[in-house]
Parts: sequence; C-alpha cells; structure tokens
Amino acid sequence: MMDDAHLARVRAQFGKQADIYARMRQTTDERSLNALVSISGADPTTRVLEVACGPGFLTMAFAARCRTAVGIDATEVFLAMARVEAARRELLNIEFHSGNAEALPFAAGAFDLAACRAAVHHFAHPERVLAEMRRVVTPQGRVLIADMVSSEDPELAAYHNRIERLCDPSHTRALPPSEFRQLFADCGLAVHFEASLPIDIEIEEYITHGGPDAATAAQIRTLLEASIAVDKCGLNVRRQDGAIWFSYPTAVFLLTAA
Repeated sequence: MMDDAHLARVRAQFGKQADIYARMRQTTDERSLNALVSISGADPTTRVLEVACGPGFLTMAFAARCRTAVGIDATEVFLAMARVEAARRELLNIEFHSGNAEALPFAAGAFDLAACRAAVHHFAHPERVLAEMRRVVTPQGRVLIADMVSSEDPELAAYHNRIERLCDPSHTRALPPSEFRQLFADCGLAVHFEASLPIDIEIEEYITHGGPDAATAAQIRTLLEASIAVDKCGLNVRRQDGAIWFSYPTAVFLLTAA
C-alpha cells in the first residue's frame, strides 16, 4: 500500500491547489486529451479506467468515445469537481471513485484499457501502480502512460527533480525514458507505441500551479535562472518575451502484455 505520509502529502497538495490545477491549460487542453484517446486505440466498445484521474478531463474525453469510463483518484476535491463536470456534460457512462492507485478496487480483467496521465512522478512506488494497471486490464488489454520525463544524465535529472519537489512536495521523481522502459519490462509490458513532446511553461505559471511560499518560490527562480547560461536541468530554460520559460520533456507510451 502507498505510504500513508506520502498519500497525505498528495492529498494536501492537490486539495490546496485543486482550483488552479483544474484550470491549467495543460490539464484542460482538448486537443492533447483527444490525441491521447486516439493513441490509445479506444473505440465505442472499450471499457476504460483512468488512474489518478484528478479533475477527470481525460476520463471524460474517453467517455465521449468509449463504452464506459471510470476515474479513480485519492483526492476527494478532484472527484467532486469531476462528477459535477461530467453531469454538466450529460455523460451517463462515467463513474468516479476514491481509491489508492497501488491497490485498485477492481477485479482482474475488468477493463480493456488503463490510462494514467501526469501522475507517475507523484507515485512512491510506480512499479506497484503499473502492476495493478496490468492486473485490471484483460490479457489483450492496453496500458497508456503519459508523463513528464527527466534527463538521462543523472546530474541534470537530480537538479530537475529538486526544482519539482520545491514547487510541489508531493512530487517523488520524474523518470528518464530508459527507466520507464525498464519499469514496463519488469511489469511484463511491451512498448507498442512511444512518442515525446516538450510542453512549454512560463516560470510564474509554474510556480502558481505548485503554490510554494515566497521564500521557496524565490529559490525556484534562482535555480531556473542559473540554468539559462549553462544547462543544469535539461529543461531548455531561456528568456523569452521578457520572462523565463522552460520546457518539460514528456513521453507517451502505449503498452501491451509482453
């Protein structure tokens, strides 16, 4: 089971920042949500589970095109938001449940597809979550993972993760792509499709999404500014239009049983 102290950090962080997170363009962008649905290969017969669904926008994108869609998350405020929005959209084939990603409350083979977006870097034990996602899909089922990744260079990755933890205490570690691939192999999953795409974000928008105190926000600014002239974190930090911007490396993996 997920460490109680870490689960409490996740709930505290997202409970505090839920309204801001649910309005972020990275969270709500329909184009990227629909792209993930398309990559997954989901169709009107597909039963979908989204793990760590947050405010449920991806779950709802699946529900609009699939047989059923279920979202599960540990943060009640997100689930309340998701239920209200799903009702507003008149989606009748969708459910949202509270639960722990390391012990999913569903039977083996209950779904055709299990998806997880922008959450692996919050898991204390991602291998347990992957094993659970594989368990709850059919033997022919698929697993979709979309998340930030870190540099393959350990020093750059450590610097990146230091910034992330300052901004969001529930962050555990962004994994490099090679570690994701090894994690999948260890769980008996084969990579059927893989793609990468950087996501650009301005420093103040980034700080606002995490909500650190003023002293911590100043430390984040200092660390990112120090990476402009000499790359220290693998995030392409630069001055642009009078502000500091950087780019998250992200990866999407579609997985099947090995």
